[in-house]
Amino acid sequence: MMLSFIKKSKLTSVGVKVFGFYVASMLIIITVMGYLSYDKSAEMMENKIGGMALQNVQQMSKRIDTILAGYEDRSLLVLGNKDIQKQLSGEFQSELEKFENNNANTAFLSNLVNSRNDIANIYLLGEKGFSYRYSPRDTFPVYNPYPYGYSTESWYKRIRDADGQVVYFGIGPSLIRGWDGDSGPVFCFGRAEKNVSSRGEIIGVLLYEIDPAEIMKILSEIDYDGSGMNVIIDETGQIVGDKDGIRLSSILGVQMKQENMGIFSKPMGGERMLVVYNRLESADWTLVGMLRGADLMKEANDIRWYMLSLGVVFSSIGILLAIIIASSVHRPLQKMIRAMRRAKNGDFDIRIVDKREDEFGYLFIHFNEMVSRIKELINELYVQKLLEQGLQLKMLGSQINAHFLYNTLDSVHWIARIHKVDDISTMIFGLSKYLRLSLSEGMDEVRINQVVHLLDSYIMIQKVRYQDKFSLHLHVDETLADYKVLKFIFQPIVENAIYHGLEKKSGKGRLDVSFIQENNCLKFIVVDDGEGILPEKLTELQLLLRGEDHDEENNFALRNINSQIKIAYGVQYGIEIDSSYGKGTSVVMTIPLLKINPAKHVS
Repeated sequence: MMLSFIKKSKLTSVGVKVFGFYVASMLIIITVMGYLSYDKSAEMMENKIGGMALQNVQQMSKRIDTILAGYEDRSLLVLGNKDIQKQLSGEFQSELEKFENNNANTAFLSNLVNSRNDIANIYLLGEKGFSYRYSPRDTFPVYNPYPYGYSTESWYKRIRDADGQVVYFGIGPSLIRGWDGDSGPVFCFGRAEKNVSSRGEIIGVLLYEIDPAEIMKILSEIDYDGSGMNVIIDETGQIVGDKDGIRLSSILGVQMKQENMGIFSKPMGGERMLVVYNRLESADWTLVGMLRGADLMKEANDIRWYMLSLGVVFSSIGILLAIIIASSVHRPLQKMIRAMRRAKNGDFDIRIVDKREDEFGYLFIHFNEMVSRIKELINELYVQKLLEQGLQLKMLGSQINAHFLYNTLDSVHWIARIHKVDDISTMIFGLSKYLRLSLSEGMDEVRINQVVHLLDSYIMIQKVRYQDKFSLHLHVDETLADYKVLKFIFQPIVENAIYHGLEKKSGKGRLDVSFIQENNCLKFIVVDDGEGILPEKLTELQLLLRGEDHDEENNFALRNINSQIKIAYGVQYGIEIDSSYGKGTSVVMTIPLLKINPAKHVS
């Protein structure tokens, strides 16, 4: 389905772009969400498992602290015993006294051992070489079997330097005998014995060797599904206790933080390890739990594969939906493109038949209307062309008739001159000139200097008619000569001044006509000193020029000229009128100065 869709679509089509954008967005969102979800799940699981591991380590630490506190309490029973003191000092008066003291110590230690059946050996090592070992495995205690040289050992010095405090050595071989025979590892600790009857000087040390099974059992109870281990390390990082004795005396190689407890990750042996630790209270030791990151994150890996599977499934569903969505956009677009191509090739009868309620339905409806309208306009244009051709023929005929009229008027003009009828000659000459300028070969716009000649011809005719009823004062700015204007908007204003102003005036009047340039505009000003306009009529005219009076029967010429100006040049231009009854009237027409066709300016 996807291959067929892509084959039918160009790579630059909207459908393919929508499909690609949708698929890319979906894959990015699924990938980012999957990664963030997996990362957050892994972090939460690591924190949860790490927290549980830390709780386990803390519980084991408390149990080990309890055991070490018990060891310390048991060692206190031996300290201060008079027979033990005499044994270490060797102050015997006779062999009998020595024998009795030996028996007393044997009985005392036997009772002590029997209370807790975990002691392997108890050593009483005197400063002067008087030594004593008791072991529940021997039938008789061994008295003074060791040479004086043990006092130079480092462990002996550590005990002596502790000045009576307990010194723990952890699990390992016997400090006295080492790995002899079949003896296994022991838990060793010791403390110095002081003379209580004198100044408290050290007379020897007490060394215990305890069966480490109880501590090793605690360390082996939690193995983190076989992927981790628990060890005890001293302040130097040396392992002093583990569950099977394999790692004893080796360096862990992990630097603990300053806090009493914590969780952190560290690469070891090519893999990541999660380390949890808690410092013991009874000794300067730290209980460390270590978990393999790979085994720790088994569940997270299962989640990752599950999310990956979901991502593949949802991506497939999303791609299928993308194809459907892209096709729903692509098909109507292709339908519209095919229709537009047919319309481009001249088939304006094409219609898209597809009743849809969406945006494509709106486009189809208006496309059909547009094609139908184009067809109508083409037909109208064709008819218009035919009419224009007929009009051109008529205009050609009218030009022929106009030439005939010009020639006839010239003939009348010369006949009037021959018969010395000057008024007729002047009127005919002015009329001929006026007609030539008015027709202007059918053009609607002329230069301002042509308008001046047109007005001059018109006033020439009117002066003959009114027998010098008024005098004309014409002022033209010569810089305006080549600007083009509509030719029919000037003469009616002059005509109104003559007919409605000067004609009713008793006596000779004055007519001032001016063409002035002001702010890149033409000011055409016509002033007469005629009868003037009544105030009510003036208000009516001013409302009419502002477009506030819609009386279409009166003042047709003035309203028509004002409308032509606004259509051709813009609503900001037009005619202004002012008058004083009995004194005269002033009309000002304002239009822009253009050297192009005013009709083109409007468009």
